Amino acid sequence: MVMGYSFGPKSRWDVPLRRLSRFDGSTFRPVDEGSITEPYVHVFIHGWQPGIEIQQRMLATADLVAALPAWDPRLIDPFGRTLSSYHVHLLKALTDLGDDHCVLHYSWVDESATDLDVMLAYRSRRATQVNGRRLAMALQQAIRGREAHLHLIGHSHGSAVAAHAATALDEPPRQITLLDAPESMLSRLSGAANLMDVVLPRIRPGRTAERPFVDSYASYFGRPYHRKPGLSDVVDVSLYAGMHFRTTLLETVSGAHQYAVDWYTLSVREPERGVGYGWSPLYQAQTEGLAASYHSRRPKRPLSLNRRPTFLLPAKPQWMAARANRRSRITESEMHLSERSPAAARVLHLVPGDGLIEFDIEVSGGDGTEQIHLDLDAVPVFVAQARHPVPRSGRYVVLADGSAGQHLLTARLVTDRQAAWPRGEGDGPPRASITNVTVVSWPDAVPGFTFERVAMTTFVSGVVAGGAGTLAAQGGVRLARWGLRRLPALLARP
Repeated sequence: MVMGYSFGPKSRWDVPLRRLSRFDGSTFRPVDEGSITEPYVHVFIHGWQPGIEIQQRMLATADLVAALPAWDPRLIDPFGRTLSSYHVHLLKALTDLGDDHCVLHYSWVDESATDLDVMLAYRSRRATQVNGRRLAMALQQAIRGREAHLHLIGHSHGSAVAAHAATALDEPPRQITLLDAPESMLSRLSGAANLMDVVLPRIRPGRTAERPFVDSYASYFGRPYHRKPGLSDVVDVSLYAGMHFRTTLLETVSGAHQYAVDWYTLSVREPERGVGYGWSPLYQAQTEGLAASYHSRRPKRPLSLNRRPTFLLPAKPQWMAARANRRSRITESEMHLSERSPAAARVLHLVPGDGLIEFDIEVSGGDGTEQIHLDLDAVPVFVAQARHPVPRSGRYVVLADGSAGQHLLTARLVTDRQAAWPRGEGDGPPRASITNVTVVSWPDAVPGFTFERVAMTTFVSGVVAGGAGTLAAQGGVRLARWGLRRLPALLARP
């Protein structure tokens, strides 16, 4: 079933609930406000979709809608497969868990789709922040009551969407599952890295019922989290996808990246094996005794995991402690919004090491439907609705693309004109304030993605590779000359 979107340009009203769909085992259906009452709710979020940007825009234009959902069967990737075919087996396995389990799919393909170019991955990754906040809004609107056990499952850049959503929910999810979240050096070079080590600590992962359980499965681009500050309770699993060579290198890499989804699907179908979904608190499993890291090296027995010895790489106490940071309050940075002045902007001066911008939001008046939108350098990064206050853990903006220099932070107060606030009633006209704007810095922070850094890395790599090649060639020439000089003497020996 195909649903049209109505969220449109960033200056208009944002309707995140339209991005959610409910999977009933065979079809995708719209999600209405307050319609989810099941005790277990699983939400799957797809990742970067290279090679379909033009196709998605053309089909949306023909349908007279702003965008198509990821489950539209007309969206075909460069390998000839529908986008939903990569994930529908996981959705089906979750649906088969029983009537108490609701399975949702979140679509942000309109902002994660790009041309088939690895250097465009940063465009998908920088859209993860605002979509995490949209997902949080949609779930708060869709789930009735506060008793549901929420399970967020993100693949690739969808894992970043899941993490940002978890920080923005008034009640944290019970579990967050990350499937091959890109964190490798190759991902950092191309701008695809999630850089979630500065976000996940904000939800305080743990092994008890009071804290979210976080498990991460790396099959190609993923890297362990449990050795990062504040993330010692994360369960990391290194998966071995096997040697499956495809027609092209792109297909081979894509298959290895997809393997994390396939592996987790198998664990949902066989939870009695006690790994993957089998150790989930939603399966009533005990998580306290789990190791920090596991690995799989048997392609024919994928669910046979071994604990990775920790004594080989002992963790220093300072690595596992909360990361030391520096908070700098920005003076004269407050922004006050109203119906007469619905937008405001401030210029921020950033220095190397700056990683986050934290802030407070105060909303008064109106009827609770008003939305607050934040952009950083004209890129949407935050959205919230007045009736769903964002906890302190979610009031931030990641500076993944933040190079040193000036950056523009823009705030807007948006009112739904279809349900406008009745003048003369309620608590008065809506007002909002962005206060206590603070820059958080880490001296050891890994710099984010910029084209200048990629160019410099490429240049240095070329110089090193060229220099090594030149030395090798010169050494080979000298060795050949030495051999020619010695050849007559060697031939003259009796």
